[in-house]
Amino acid sequence: MAAVVDELQRQAADSDRPLPQLTIDVAVDHQLPADVAALRSLLERGLGEAVRATAASATMARNAEVVITSVQYSDRLELEIADSGPARAERQATGGLFGDGMAADGARSLLDRLAAVVRLDDCPEGGVALTLSIPLAVARRAAA
Repeated sequence: MAAVVDELQRQAADSDRPLPQLTIDVAVDHQLPADVAALRSLLERGLGEAVRATAASATMARNAEVVITSVQYSDRLELEIADSGPARAERQATGGLFGDGMAADGARSLLDRLAAVVRLDDCPEGGVALTLSIPLAVARRAAA
């Protein structure tokens, strides 16, 4: 996770827009899938979209927030990236919704490698929450 955030910080330093406030609430003892490269790539895409959505303007970016959380259930790990950017409908109208990119550009194969399911929801306070649900049985088999 730190490498993904470091890359976003480097990109922000090269632009005129600040990063949104980033909160990471992911337990260190959660079981991650064996295919860490696929997970990292999906997280990079999700975080990149969240940062782009909240950085529509420098003013918005200064007040924006991206929150990453995780919940481990008996059968799956869920990672959520929630942002305070525009709602799903507004992003779809401008062609900038992360979920559209999940089906293209190799993201589908990354999801397949993890047997992951992606869900997009509008947040009640505004913005979009992207949830990756990764079955733990697949993670255990891949690690064995």
